[in-house]
Amino acid sequence: MSKLRPARAPRILFLNRLRPLLRLPLKGLLFLVALFLVCFPYPDQFVRHAARWRSPQALVEPDNPGLEPLVEELRPRLENVTDPHQVLGVVERFVYEKVPYDWDWNTWGAADYIPTVTEILAKGREDCDGRAVLAASLLARLGYDAQIVTDFTHVWVKTPQGETMGPGKRKAVVATPEGIKLQPGALAQLGRSIGYGIGVFPLLRELILVAVLWYLLLHGQSRRWIHTVALVLLVGGLLAIRAGGVDYRNLNFGMQAVGAFLIAAGILTQCIRVGRRQRQSGEPTAGSVRRNGKAGRGAGAGT
Repeated sequence: MSKLRPARAPRILFLNRLRPLLRLPLKGLLFLVALFLVCFPYPDQFVRHAARWRSPQALVEPDNPGLEPLVEELRPRLENVTDPHQVLGVVERFVYEKVPYDWDWNTWGAADYIPTVTEILAKGREDCDGRAVLAASLLARLGYDAQIVTDFTHVWVKTPQGETMGPGKRKAVVATPEGIKLQPGALAQLGRSIGYGIGVFPLLRELILVAVLWYLLLHGQSRRWIHTVALVLLVGGLLAIRAGGVDYRNLNFGMQAVGAFLIAAGILTQCIRVGRRQRQSGEPTAGSVRRNGKAGRGAGAGT
């Protein structure tokens, strides 16, 4: 007569064989590693990027030899311009013309990278931080005290005569010769920056992270449809956050809140444990052995 045995967990769930005290930190570490590699596939490039943001003002290079052709082309446009605010506008339009906008993941393959003047001129395209570095260098060459400013989402240039390169509403960090200075309420802008970053980051890379998270939350104690529902919730939450974050000046926080709720629901759903049906086999299960043993003892006591 055939008996029952529990279904074995798939081999891809080998991490679940570890003890909880080791398994949970290891899974968390693996997700962080995946997050880092998706955002910064080239660790050496990330090291340079992080070092430069410790003192971004050092990237302002008015004496860089590569600026000379640009300065020669820019000077005629400034011949009859005396108002400093107009000078800022001329420089801004000039940089936009010479350095077309492109995302860092297209130019450098990374989520973010702040380049030197030489790197900007070599690539010929950049996003807001590279354009700001070039504009600040040109303005410094013209005698302006130009500083790099960011709100964690956009980077522009601040001078005593005004701001340029698409100034944001709130400064979070101002670069000075002594290093970076955080402005009051700077950390409160991180959420806005993250929401916008998710909204514009390549979808394929974000789906990789969703897949990694889904895999790390897999276990062998739930039915497949539960894991499928969890995956749908995770992807739906990601798409909702992206839809609410595409316009950094007018983020849809309601849509992003819905996305965050769906992701949380997906994670909780993935953690649900509902026993699978047992498959028939000639081998007894541990539960059936215990039940049969108890029944046998009960019968013996009765006789």
